[in-house]
Amino acid sequence: MFNHCFSDGSLRDYVDSNAQDPWENTPFKGYVHMSPKQKGEFGERLVSKYLTEELCDVKRAATSTAGHDRVVDGILTEIKFSLATRDKKGGVKKDSFIINHVSCDKDWERLIFFGINKEESDARLVWFTKEDFVNNLYSDNCLFAHQQGGGKIGNDDYICTKVSELLEQPWVISIDLWCQCD
Repeated sequence: MFNHCFSDGSLRDYVDSNAQDPWENTPFKGYVHMSPKQKGEFGERLVSKYLTEELCDVKRAATSTAGHDRVVDGILTEIKFSLATRDKKGGVKKDSFIINHVSCDKDWERLIFFGINKEESDARLVWFTKEDFVNNLYSDNCLFAHQQGGGKIGNDDYICTKVSELLEQPWVISIDLWCQCD
């Protein structure tokens, strides 16, 4: 029915040029092709392994519908993970991350964000409190925006595409200080 549309190869070329995996020669090979749910689970597993190796006590949430992903050192913790976004010219954009599906009404106390740039030594691993997140939502410098329908429908689902700006906030804390801020 539409095979003639592909005869000159331009549509195939378009798909191929947009399906590149900039993480091909890294441990994250294939990540870009996973579903959003799989990516979320991968991030939770990676952060959990990292924290466990750093001697934190990490437990899965009691249920899959809990308002947090893990309990880390007794703290209800939401986990967000992002690889640096792809550059249309190839490769990735340094410190270009997305944090999505953050909610005020979910049951979490701290949010951990782990952002991976192309160089392994150039990762961002930080956390902030729910209180600071909510305060930012109502500030003049809000870094989060409504996601999927927005405030007009009373949606409590937020996204941050200004992650490099978020990382510079004084209330965003290095993971190295996780235990020292209790």
